[in-house]
Amino acid sequence: MEVGAAVAIFDKLIKFLGLVKAGKAERNQKVDEALNYFHLALVETQAYLRAPPIDGDKERERDISFLWYKASVPMRYVDTEISHICSVKGQYWSHPRFWYELRSGSLDISIENVEKLALELLDK
Repeated sequence: MEVGAAVAIFDKLIKFLGLVKAGKAERNQKVDEALNYFHLALVETQAYLRAPPIDGDKERERDISFLWYKASVPMRYVDTEISHICSVKGQYWSHPRFWYELRSGSLDISIENVEKLALELLDK
C-alpha cells in the first residue's frame, strides 16, 4: 500500500472516530438533560407532597405538571417507559382532583416507583 493511500485511510478513520465521539457526546448531553429534568420534577413533587396545602395549590400543581411534561420529552432517548410515566404524571398534576378520569391503567406512577426508577437510571 502506498504511503499516500495509507494516510488517506488513516485520515478517514480519524474523521470517523471524531463523528463517533461527537455522537456519544450528543447522546450523553441528551441523557444528562433527561436526568436533570426528571430529577427536578421528582424533587419538586416530593417537596409539594411533604406539606400539601389542604385545598391544594393549583398554580404549584400546574408548575409540577409542566415539569413532568418537560421531563418526558428528553427521557424518550433514555427510557421510553419512564418517558411515558413522566407524561402521565404531567396529566395527573394538571388535574389531581379528577385523576380518577385520567387513570393510567397498569402504569405505576407512584412517587415511590418514580424515585426507584430515578435511582436505577443513575446506576446505568
